[in-house]
Amino acid sequence: MIKRIVLTVVGLVIVVGALVGTKAMQIQAMMAQGASFTPPPETVTATPVKEENWETTLSATGSLAAVQGVTVSAEVPGKVVKISFESGSSVKAGDLLVQLDVSTEEAQLRAVEATAELAKLNLQRVRELREKGTNSPSDLDAADAGYKETVAQAEQIRAVIAKKTIRAPFDGRLGIRLVNLGQI
Repeated sequence: MIKRIVLTVVGLVIVVGALVGTKAMQIQAMMAQGASFTPPPETVTATPVKEENWETTLSATGSLAAVQGVTVSAEVPGKVVKISFESGSSVKAGDLLVQLDVSTEEAQLRAVEATAELAKLNLQRVRELREKGTNSPSDLDAADAGYKETVAQAEQIRAVIAKKTIRAPFDGRLGIRLVNLGQI
């Protein structure tokens, strides 16, 4: 039994010795190879020297905030039929930016203006007749009220057209366009 233990210990010592010896030889071989190693030659390129001007620029990351800004929109809904600007362009106060569809309002305005013209002619006739005493004061008042009413209707339609015409509220530079033709 002791003989077996001694043989096992001797066998282990031999195996460990063999492993250590092998590793030592590998390390010596690598060191010898490293000592005799010569690096490959470097590739060098050359170019003639010439004078150049360099721009003095500095790249930076940041963000901008407008001193005065506004999101422009229409007071009344409608379909966009004309866009008169490009993102980033400069505008003056009052420049047309976006036009909504006003074809219905323009037709109504022509009709009301024709009615106003007729009411004006009627008012002039009623005044002439009143000066001659052939009609009553109430006829003159009714004609005057009819004329004023049609003029007010025309002004109301012009106001709706103005609300569907989006203009720049002040001088400046435009931001990103968030509207497209045909959009409501």
